[in-house]
Amino acid sequence: MGKINVSLPEDVLQELDKAARASRATRSAFLAQAVKHYLEEREEQEQLERRREAAASIDRFRKKHGGWDATAEVLKWRDRH
Repeated sequence: MGKINVSLPEDVLQELDKAARASRATRSAFLAQAVKHYLEEREEQEQLERRREAAASIDRFRKKHGGWDATAEVLKWRDRH
């Protein structure tokens, strides 16, 4: 397990300690869980943004090339292979 030193404003530290006590966790355990939660949320947001970009790309393709039925194209490909 790694260790870090973190400097926090006193008011933030007090809120942290209050939240850790309410969760019945140590300060370190509470911070570790908070960081893990933040990183998971960030990854979810990045995935959502990638999906939005992909959908926008598909929409641009449709507008440029007219109507296109992706399901029909996949079925045609599957039937040929």
